[in-house]
Amino acid sequence: MNRILLITVLFAAGVAQAQPVPRNAPPPPGGGPISPEALATVPDLSAAQQIEVRKILIQRRDAHDTVRAKERAERDTQMARVRAEDERIDDASSAQLRKLLGDDGYRALAQWLAQPPPPRGPGRGAMPVPPHALGTLDPVLALPHAPDDAMVELDQVR
Repeated sequence: MNRILLITVLFAAGVAQAQPVPRNAPPPPGGGPISPEALATVPDLSAAQQIEVRKILIQRRDAHDTVRAKERAERDTQMARVRAEDERIDDASSAQLRKLLGDDGYRALAQWLAQPPPPRGPGRGAMPVPPHALGTLDPVLALPHAPDDAMVELDQVR
């Protein structure tokens, strides 16, 4: 019974959403200025007032567009900063690992990190799963658990 009611409500909401917009309805906010034809239907507005109202609405739309463009530019700048910081962190981490493990050990770690995760199934214990690609996770966190002495030495290297 609940499923039938839910399906009916969802269907009714979809039909209501699909209703066409009336011809003289104003566009949604931020969607652009009202057409001159729509302004002509506003009661008690002279032709000069209609022109001025339209100019104000165009200015408002342009101001909103300017704000959005500024926000977009700031967001792009911030994303570039974050990417640069991520790359710096990855480079520093790789240099520390290479120094700790040597070239051969670093290469072995990279191969271990690049291999696909082992299949999971019943009876398998929790095993550390390497990430799919080098650099997607902090390699130190992906290493198997080591004795406390080794962890202390690893923390000192950082």
